[in-house]
Amino acid sequence: MKITKIIGVDGVMPQLCKGGACPSTILAANGNAYVQGYKLEDAEQRELTAPEGEAFVRIPLSTLKLIAGHVTKL
Repeated sequence: MKITKIIGVDGVMPQLCKGGACPSTILAANGNAYVQGYKLEDAEQRELTAPEGEAFVRIPLSTLKLIAGHVTKL
């Protein structure tokens, strides 16, 4: 699978991670986008219920806006 990292280690916007791991997005040639984020805390998990086979992750809104800005340029 050919992938393009947007934010994260070896991504096109690595300056956002200051050289470490951080929430990231990966675009794949198969038409999917993959989001890496923080695991939900117990209180969040109780409030957010995903359907079978799905899960929520948490990423800062500022990071999501940067991802969206980059993806719209593709």
